[in-house]
Amino acid sequence: MSVPTPRVPILDLVGEAIAAGTSVTVVGLPGSGRSTLLAQVRDAADDDGWTVVPVRGVGGRGDRPLESLVLAGLVTAPAGPLGTLAAAVDGVTRAAGSGRTLFLLDDVDALDDASAAVVATVVARRGASVVATLQPPFPGARSVERVLAGRDATVLWIPVLPFEEVHRVASEALGGQVDSDVAGRVYALSGGLPGVARSVVLEARRSGYLTEESGRWVARRDLWTPALAVVVGRLLDGLGDDERDGLGILATLGPAEVGTVRRLVPWPVVVALDDHGLVRLVEEEDRSLVVLFPPLLAEHLRHTGHGARGLQALDAIGAALGADDEAAAMVGRPPLGSPMRWSSSPESAAILGRILRERAATHLLVTREAWRRDPTSRNTVLYLDALLVDGAPAEQIREVLDEVRRHEASEPAAYVVFVRAWEAGYLALVLHEPARALALLAELAGTDEGREALLFDAIAQHVRLVVGTGGPADEPDRAPGAASGVRGLPRTDPDVPRPVDDGLVPTQGGILVQADDVARLVRGESLLAQGRVVDAWHELAGVSLPETSPRQDAASLVPQAQLLSGEVVAATDRAMRLFDEARGTLEQSMIEPHGYVVALGLFLQGRFTSLRDHLTSVFAISAPAPLRPTTRAGLLTLAAGLSFLEGNVPSARSLVSQLGSMRLRGAFTPLARAAAPQAVLDLVAGTGPREATRAAWDEVSSFMDEGYVLPAVFDGALLVDIWPDQVRAARLADLALAAQGTVLPALGRYLLASAERSPDALLRSVDDLDDQRLVFYATRAHTSAIRLLRERGQSARATAESARLRATAEQVGDELGLLVATTVTSGLTPREAEVARLVAGGMSNREVAERLVVSERTVDNHVYRIFRKLGVSSRDEIGRWL
Repeated sequence: MSVPTPRVPILDLVGEAIAAGTSVTVVGLPGSGRSTLLAQVRDAADDDGWTVVPVRGVGGRGDRPLESLVLAGLVTAPAGPLGTLAAAVDGVTRAAGSGRTLFLLDDVDALDDASAAVVATVVARRGASVVATLQPPFPGARSVERVLAGRDATVLWIPVLPFEEVHRVASEALGGQVDSDVAGRVYALSGGLPGVARSVVLEARRSGYLTEESGRWVARRDLWTPALAVVVGRLLDGLGDDERDGLGILATLGPAEVGTVRRLVPWPVVVALDDHGLVRLVEEEDRSLVVLFPPLLAEHLRHTGHGARGLQALDAIGAALGADDEAAAMVGRPPLGSPMRWSSSPESAAILGRILRERAATHLLVTREAWRRDPTSRNTVLYLDALLVDGAPAEQIREVLDEVRRHEASEPAAYVVFVRAWEAGYLALVLHEPARALALLAELAGTDEGREALLFDAIAQHVRLVVGTGGPADEPDRAPGAASGVRGLPRTDPDVPRPVDDGLVPTQGGILVQADDVARLVRGESLLAQGRVVDAWHELAGVSLPETSPRQDAASLVPQAQLLSGEVVAATDRAMRLFDEARGTLEQSMIEPHGYVVALGLFLQGRFTSLRDHLTSVFAISAPAPLRPTTRAGLLTLAAGLSFLEGNVPSARSLVSQLGSMRLRGAFTPLARAAAPQAVLDLVAGTGPREATRAAWDEVSSFMDEGYVLPAVFDGALLVDIWPDQVRAARLADLALAAQGTVLPALGRYLLASAERSPDALLRSVDDLDDQRLVFYATRAHTSAIRLLRERGQSARATAESARLRATAEQVGDELGLLVATTVTSGLTPREAEVARLVAGGMSNREVAERLVVSERTVDNHVYRIFRKLGVSSRDEIGRWL
């Protein structure tokens, strides 16, 4: 049995099987896209000259023989048993024609016996091929066995969609740009099933749960609605009472260990649910959890399980787990322990996303109650954090802050100022009002002395690094710490004591952390921005915040600094371990920060398959960290880049739009700004390369003027391949060459080679970048060199380098070919690209000529030029590029 992956799309697998004379059974849940796949197969078969006979199963559970064939228009209504069967065979045979025949049987499990017998007869007589779709369980449908009896056949299970494809589904359903959080919520309900995702979106919009704000669709609450009962009903089709009772218990129980499930549900029932595709076993480090899939199923049953079946489920849980009726009714289901290693599959990510949302909702209730009962600064900040994660409107957060002001006299001023510091961060990073935030911080710093003043200086510098001052231009010479000789670094005062017994940390449970550690953290951010990445690594590694502190920013910045210092692979692996740990302990605020560093490392290494899987996992979990917006911005940038490479422009446009609305500078975060991706969008829309990159190069110049080397170099290294602004690229290269570590200097040499438009320098840069594991930029440098060699008439060298690049891409794997195909094939003319696609699809030159209504000689010339430009020697190799 073959299992499709994003690297080998299922449509290609079906096509390869048909070409080899093998019939295909496609298995998938309702909403998985079975019918859509058949429509795509039909279009491809029509184009290839097949006679296609479509039949939809509609009568498998009734007593109307030949109903499916009658409704398909292949035979007339039956009038007598045997004679009618013979007539039906004749009618279907005529429909099959005399050439190559392909039967497309949608919902073959619902095909009535008589129709299945007729189709099987014609398939056997004509040697026709069959593509049949059905809903689990498989095997088990008698109609499939009858139709495919004696024929070579394979089975394909439809995989769930990656995140960017669900994002595209949501964008198309809503007819506009969609916030990534909306797509994450949709994924967390649908599990990546496209039909379910579309239904979730449409019903949420109809119920008013999705609203359009500033040209982008956003969600202010969960997206489940009672109208999704229709979707759930399709999933439950074919289940008996025992299976439905089991579903009710599992939904009420939630994710649970296998041993617990065995005590509550007969194991044959669990097996039956698994056969129907409605149960997943999520593997952990030392145990397995039984969970329902898609997550919408459990969500819907919990929302609607208040009738007799729901009470029966509670009774069963209470009896099996030893709880009395009252306790079972109160708890509803046992608390879920924190798993230590969730599977990285998209299904597991969607399930984990639902668990985190439930946990966040519970945490909000707990913190609200704690704040109402005892409104200390710690309880206030924890409640505000919970509101922010829950997506509370600004008015609700303002009410809490106003309430604090009314009662702040009852608490020492040393406590209250930390709520004000939280407010400043909220103003700058969430409400996009940095000027107000900086004014508030200046006011606070002016009224306090000692360690609190250091804290406010540090927060102000953090705001400047993330969003700027909000004015016409930053004034870095006035930043705290300028007098120390390091511009833009927050001051630290070694003479300020570090008391551990002053009552602040113990009393407040760690919310009042050591101010000099916060200053050290921001100093590390400033060093990163300036390209002093090794110094930043050492500075950040020395930050020691209490474990009870709600902010642990240094934990993800340390591997980021390690990566930028040159240890790309080790840092990526380290970040992945921290990401897994954050998921395993349900530490919501750390999932995206660690996830961003992992994504950055995978992107730089050109590991696009791994990157797609990882981004799907991160966005499906949908665990935002609102006060760390640069990590979400980085994830959006990388997701947009991957969407560009895959030709998914609608998703890329939505992601870039959301990125732009965040209005971030992200000076210490690589690839977290909208200007460079927007330049690519403008280029796709038809703007010339120089004009498309003008604003982005201006932003790079601004960063250079302020001494922010890191963002300038990473953005410039993207832009230089679109439009090599020679003056600014050369200046940027000088700054990069003087930076610390090995990553920025390597990018500097690439920038310099691009500015000089030297193919030899670019080819030297390829090996240099490869040595640093910067495979993404090495590939871009290689394609730029090939393009320049062709422009200068050095065809032989260009062909040789194309072959070397192709071999490298095949050796690396992980879909690095996406980048190679996107860049190398850009050297083809529009007509050559069209011919290349047709040739890659298996057409002969004569067939291409007939399709394009040109002479065969013209096509011969096009194919010759395609071979020369791509550096290939066979028609099959063209397909690898495309």
